[in-house]
Amino acid sequence: MGPTTPADPCSINSERPSEEAAVPKQHPLATGLVWCATSALALPGVASAQFDSSDTQRVGNTQFGNNLDPTGWASMQTADPMGMSYLHPDQLRTPTGSLYPYPSAAPTEAPMGQGDWTYHWLLQFGYLHTSGDRNAEFFQQYSAWKDAGALGMLAFDALNRKTGQYVEFRGSRINDDNQYYRLRMGAYGSYRVEAFFRDIPHVLSTDAYPLWNGVGSTHLTLPAGITPGASSQAQVAAIEADRARRTLQVTRESEGVSWEGMLGKDWIGYAGVTNENRRGQRDWGGSMFFSYYYTAPGPGGPGTPGIPGTGGGQNETVRPVDFTTTDINIGMRNKAGAAGWRFNFTMTASFFRDHKDQLSFVAPFTPIPGPASAITGGTFSLEPDNNYYNVRLEGSHPLSFWRGEFSATASYGSMRQNDALQAPLNPAFCPTGQFIGTTGIACANWNTTAALSQQNGDARIDTGLVNLRASFRPLANLNTYINVRWHGENNMTRYTMYNPLTGQYGFLHENGSQTLVVGNLEAGLFQAGNPLYQSYFTQFANIPYSYNERQGEVGGTYQVNNRNSLGLTYTIDRKTPQQRERTYLNDQHLKLTWDSHALGESTLRFSYEYEKRTGSPYNYFPYMPWYSPSLPGFVQDQLGILAYTVSQMYKYDMSDLKASKLKAIITTPLGNTATLTTTVYGNRNQYGAQIGRQSASTTGADVSFDWTPSASTTFNGYLSMESSRIKQGNVADNESLMDQSPQQANTQFGGPMYPFANAWTATDTEKDANIGATVSHVFTPRVRLDVGYNYTYSRGVNGYDFASTGAITPGYLSILTTASIGNSFPANIYRLQTLTANLNLALTPRVGLRLYGQYGFGRYADWHYTGFDAPGDLVIGNRVYTDLGPQTRWHAAVLGAFVTLKL
Repeated sequence: MGPTTPADPCSINSERPSEEAAVPKQHPLATGLVWCATSALALPGVASAQFDSSDTQRVGNTQFGNNLDPTGWASMQTADPMGMSYLHPDQLRTPTGSLYPYPSAAPTEAPMGQGDWTYHWLLQFGYLHTSGDRNAEFFQQYSAWKDAGALGMLAFDALNRKTGQYVEFRGSRINDDNQYYRLRMGAYGSYRVEAFFRDIPHVLSTDAYPLWNGVGSTHLTLPAGITPGASSQAQVAAIEADRARRTLQVTRESEGVSWEGMLGKDWIGYAGVTNENRRGQRDWGGSMFFSYYYTAPGPGGPGTPGIPGTGGGQNETVRPVDFTTTDINIGMRNKAGAAGWRFNFTMTASFFRDHKDQLSFVAPFTPIPGPASAITGGTFSLEPDNNYYNVRLEGSHPLSFWRGEFSATASYGSMRQNDALQAPLNPAFCPTGQFIGTTGIACANWNTTAALSQQNGDARIDTGLVNLRASFRPLANLNTYINVRWHGENNMTRYTMYNPLTGQYGFLHENGSQTLVVGNLEAGLFQAGNPLYQSYFTQFANIPYSYNERQGEVGGTYQVNNRNSLGLTYTIDRKTPQQRERTYLNDQHLKLTWDSHALGESTLRFSYEYEKRTGSPYNYFPYMPWYSPSLPGFVQDQLGILAYTVSQMYKYDMSDLKASKLKAIITTPLGNTATLTTTVYGNRNQYGAQIGRQSASTTGADVSFDWTPSASTTFNGYLSMESSRIKQGNVADNESLMDQSPQQANTQFGGPMYPFANAWTATDTEKDANIGATVSHVFTPRVRLDVGYNYTYSRGVNGYDFASTGAITPGYLSILTTASIGNSFPANIYRLQTLTANLNLALTPRVGLRLYGQYGFGRYADWHYTGFDAPGDLVIGNRVYTDLGPQTRWHAAVLGAFVTLKL
């Protein structure tokens, strides 16, 4: 693909298009005017085969393609051996040194009737066959390959050379879940209409064995033979062992239409609407309070796998996905208005609708040992319907001094949702007339919407933006600018968790199962005057996070000589968050750039950035106004409020920061036909926190080689390597003090509640590599071969360190040894190799044969799936999981044969 720029002077979005029609040049001269004419007015089969005519105002998808045709128009592209210009024998390069691709040759055209229209078309149809481990998740992930007929390409182009009217259609179909169709039509320099439809599959699991019936619905039931809340692990495992294998997949289906055209001499209007549907199923949590503890070591004694506990529960279920998002974009702009002003006015709206508002599931195990509990299942409220609106006005005007320009932007946005709220408990799992265990909490007081303080969400967040910018060129070799920006977010949502039926604040956690397991002590409720709840620390209202941001920036570039240019930018950003750990944050940002052509034929683009963040004193818990101690009637317990976290815990977006970022790109021309591009980059973030995120870093390098010795041969090879590291620290609490000593309220690191001996750190490191090559060669006008190879490697390790075994949860110390604890989890490793080939044979001028092949080989290792070898393994203690994980070693192939018919 040739480079494009956002402000293409030939684009209908940048300037008013020419109202004169022009005949496309088959071999355009590489001059500005003629290049503009050919790229803007060329036959769709010529220019659009090489340049996607998408632009800044386009609504919806900006790229079309699938595995058979990743670019969306490659089958229409044939390089013109005449090159880019009659005046220059060699290929031309961009200002940074990269080669422009060969322009496409004009296809054979035929007259359409007796008028001025000409057209050409292409139809490619055939059959695809898969073999090997065809159900491997990573083979199917974004393709959903099937043995079936397929449409490789359907393309049609028509052009009226006198009026500039055109029609362009593209389509390709692998299967019902993987296809696209795009229609564009209009008149160059006047208007354009576009419509599209596309499907994209995302296979999430091919090794799923859901325990529940009703997958895809909003209510999951247990199969015959399992008694809700009263089954044994052996019973459930036996049923699970015979469950059928399923594929979990979400398909994204989108369609849209847009229009853009002249509204007058200087005004252009545009409008568009897109609609996207996401449908399918994916695995989903369904906890019934935690159950990860173990009661005793395994048969081999301490250090061996333990016997699972029986309290709580963990149910990995399957949730339905049935979303619709509708986006609307309307606007108008001018290129030269009154007194030289240019304007761009945009109104956008987005409407999200979830057609499945809740998910309920029947639980196979009781949250507590013994008789069946009243809590026999759980309910989730799924994503609420919501709307987003935004209005934006941009204006710019030239200044009368220093060749300057002033621009201003103002926008207002609003995010809103007012969905009906669900009852705190589901009457199917906590029936009227029953109580939650021995707590005395009546189900009837919580399994109805009458237990809510309001019936709808009534959530709203408004945003605003004002941006002012002035740029100047006081000297021929100096460009400067100053920019001032204000952005604000106002969270207007207010929700109080209050039950009018009981007079209590707060909510019942985990569908009431936490209360069932630990009793009234952790019911999550506050009630003044009630000895059970008058001292309970709990949240009773949403926290309306908001912020304001004021930013100033000055910068410029200086042309030192005809080979070197320097740039400098300084930014100061002051944020004033509300309801957060700091009342203000100051971010200072310095960026240096150097562009050089002094390295022989090579081009260097170098940048270095430094950022420093400071702020007000840190308050580790600024949320007390939304917790029960702020309510009338709260009685302070004599032991004090339990310190749920340590005061030195810094959230990374609120902590101090020292960050540096470096990037260098060297583009080296090799003769007249090749380019070597090398990129080196790295960043380091130091957060200065004892507890919380401490540091993060990334280092990488990319090398690419592009070679086009002739119009008939192209080669590209690349190598990319990257390593990243994130380190964080924390400290375990001293559980022996809980509900035993006033020291439980001590939040200081190093104190009795959070001693230094309980500190630990975790370091996540990852190394990635990607190697690939593609080659295309036209052997004869009738034979063309395209081959591509890609190798991807990723290795991640979660390491940890601890000051002493005090950092380990006491419940585990009896079943672990220092040796078994170690210092890291096993590595997660992902390898994937893919070889793709296309052979196109022209049997006659109008009939061709295309042979397509793809072979993939992969290896996958993730310690999270260790022990999941068969469906029966998915039941462990009182925990149920859904899938066995991706296949650890696989190889698969897809072969296709297509007949190509064209004019």
